Amino acid sequence: MAHTLVWWVQDLLGAGLMGSGSHVFAMTSAGGHRIWRSYGAVSAAKAALESHCRQLAVELAARKIAVNALRAGVTDTPALRKIPGNEQMIQRCLALHPPDA
Repeated sequence: MAHTLVWWVQDLLGAGLMGSGSHVFAMTSAGGHRIWRSYGAVSAAKAALESHCRQLAVELAARKIAVNALRAGVTDTPALRKIPGNEQMIQRCLALHPPDA
């Protein structure tokens, strides 16, 4: 998850497909900074992804290429439903951010 971002950016740069004004976006999660049971592999990948984004942003700034990691929050998706304890994640998020009635 994390390293492929770097490889894709390297390949795009090498092919001349990224110029001034280009943007790189990566999707991250709070799991890179929080501890959730059974989320270890994803947590490590998200932390590494964010580190890669920071480094790429510094390295590509001279080329005027922006790099950002987006943290959208808990989203009820099929991927989330595969994580043990997902029900508690969803309930915690809903308690903090109740949907409009």
